[in-house]
Amino acid sequence: MTAQEKLRPIATKILYEDDEVRVWDQVIDAGETLGKHHHEQDYVIVNVTDAGPFDVEFFEKDGSAKSQRFELPDSKRGGSVLVKKGHIEIAHNRGPRFRAILVELKDPK
Repeated sequence: MTAQEKLRPIATKILYEDDEVRVWDQVIDAGETLGKHHHEQDYVIVNVTDAGPFDVEFFEKDGSAKSQRFELPDSKRGGSVLVKKGHIEIAHNRGPRFRAILVELKDPK
């Protein structure tokens, strides 16, 4: 990743934020791509609709990439999973319209 490369937000819209959490609405329509973004906080993703499949390209800090197909561990409506911070990715939705709520768990100050 180059210093000039601008990363995208991790989801579509911030719904709520305080000192401990940031809550996002995430909508990825069929065939859409969520541009390169960096997950700087641990987060919980809660499916509002069924998910995927997604092709996710993960990037190392040096800019090298590995492509892989990614399925959310619980891809049914209402399913959730805790995801650890640190990864940089691009996600392409190959399934129907996907919606989720992401709750970022901010690092304690």
